[in-house]
Amino acid sequence: MEEIKKRIDLLSRLNYHNMYNNDFFLTWEKTFEELQAVFEVAEILREMRNNNISSKIFDS
Repeated sequence: MEEIKKRIDLLSRLNYHNMYNNDFFLTWEKTFEELQAVFEVAEILREMRNNNISSKIFDS
């Protein structure tokens, strides 16, 4: 769980906000921080799966 928190903290310091509603597959147009954010999200999801933490969001 501590690893997930560290990765989320790192993710929050990256500048990836220009990726919203843009074509992800044009990776050559992405900055290093944007690509790093993608890999951080993947690692966070992997850690969540390894710790049996659901990534589903429930609407109440």
